[in-house]
Amino acid sequence: MKNLYTIMCMLIIAGYAQAQPHVFTASTAPQNPVGIDTVYGTVPSTIPAIPDGQWHSWDLSNVALAGYQYYAEFSTASGFANATHANKAYIEASPTVKYETNLMFAIKNDGIKTYGERLDRQPFSIGAQTGNMADSLVIEKQDVTYSTPQIQMPFPCTMGTKWNATSKSTTNLRITVTNLFLTNAPAERKTITKSTSEVIGWGSLNIKRLDGKKSGTKPVLLVKTTISVQDSLFINGSAPPAALLMQAGITQGETRYVYQKSFYRQFEMLPMCNVTYTDSNFTTIKDVNMHAQRLPYPDNIGEVAAGMIDIYPNPSTGLFTIKLPEVNDNSWSYTITDMTGKAIEHATITSTAQRVDVSNKAASGNYIISLEHDGAAISAQKITIK
Repeated sequence: MKNLYTIMCMLIIAGYAQAQPHVFTASTAPQNPVGIDTVYGTVPSTIPAIPDGQWHSWDLSNVALAGYQYYAEFSTASGFANATHANKAYIEASPTVKYETNLMFAIKNDGIKTYGERLDRQPFSIGAQTGNMADSLVIEKQDVTYSTPQIQMPFPCTMGTKWNATSKSTTNLRITVTNLFLTNAPAERKTITKSTSEVIGWGSLNIKRLDGKKSGTKPVLLVKTTISVQDSLFINGSAPPAALLMQAGITQGETRYVYQKSFYRQFEMLPMCNVTYTDSNFTTIKDVNMHAQRLPYPDNIGEVAAGMIDIYPNPSTGLFTIKLPEVNDNSWSYTITDMTGKAIEHATITSTAQRVDVSNKAASGNYIISLEHDGAAISAQKITIK
């Protein structure tokens, strides 16, 4: 009887421990996010409803993969107050302007925070809108500091954790519109970004890998986020003429909204799955993307650690070596693409020190080399050909 009582107590304790909500802290955050990861799209109509839930198992392994992928590039950073890393991203400021920026962030004991943006000079033609192909809008090279940081996740973070942030920023521009007598006139884009987030679920998640197979499970927190971005444009310190706003398709003070549910796993910057909705009720799915790297196999055997894969020399003349710990079948391959996603070469890896020669195929510049195992992306990094 005593043994039976002991066994029952152990089962109760084990069940209680298993049912404790996940808690994410600085010790389970990404330790030094550097490199290039792959994010791939899915067909929204194949995504099932995503309920809130505690100790819930979400299965998104039966979705249909879409035909697009993009890369998230992380690097260390210096010279920007409070920030230690950068994440290259693309921002749609208006229907005619989509620009590249580096989101400057840091991972600290109290959370992951974005402190601003680092921008290179980027010119855009607005002649299609104004009727004069010489007209332009130029984003100047600059660091844009947020008045208060945006928070991706506070620590500790667990079921029911809520957070919000309101940030103001100013981006310096130059604008030329000939028929309004504006020539390289100084301008400012003033932005107010508001975000509210809450952990609405915890449990485990399976997704579809790039090879079409079901991934193993990962413990996740499900975070619901609403973001609003309000933009206003000022030229020579004043609101622009209504004619210019109309020509450029801009509404002064317009506010855009983003509604997302994100599944975060430990030690990763990118959500394992990110779902964007069209409405504030989170009912109509607009877009779904998934994070390809470091997904477990269905038996939960992890991927080859990134540190066990080496590509050298880099930079190179187009002749380099891929080094792997072992190659015991034809299940490994590599793909080299340019920065637009155009494939340069794809081949099977047959040696632990595979020699690659693309010197006659690739011009000088930056490229992405992706390593695949059974068709699934394992690692991706930037290589430079001189």
